[in-house]
Amino acid sequence: MEVVISNAPFNRAAALALRQAIFVTERGIPRDVEFDDRDTADRVYVNLYQDASHPVATLRLEPQSPQEMRFGRVCTRQDLRGQGLGSRLLTAAEDWSREHGYTTGVIHGEVSAQGFYEHCGYVIADGPFDEDGAPVVILHKPLISK
Repeated sequence: MEVVISNAPFNRAAALALRQAIFVTERGIPRDVEFDDRDTADRVYVNLYQDASHPVATLRLEPQSPQEMRFGRVCTRQDLRGQGLGSRLLTAAEDWSREHGYTTGVIHGEVSAQGFYEHCGYVIADGPFDEDGAPVVILHKPLISK
């Protein structure tokens, strides 16, 4: 397994392909909702690759402020869920964010994934409320030790 964190065209294409398969095809989220104005050419994506040709998990880095990084559009290929890949992906994103000066991680997570995020150390700060047609909670996690 390899983690790639970049805005390189191949990495962006891998992230978008995974999101198409998981959110649009599998989950039925409309494509114009899933792919939004934050999917720009300079957006950085964190992808976990099984090998150079097979991305298996992705998330989008969305800086909210100089201190706060939002981890968005988190997903893992359906046949590989429950194997710790999502945790590995999120840890890599947190490490990168910490190295770049961010002190807090934020996730707008679907209620169905709340347990996963709590297991990863996130705490509910708000919600639930509707976001893009799904019930969502906002979760926070400090990225630095106190």
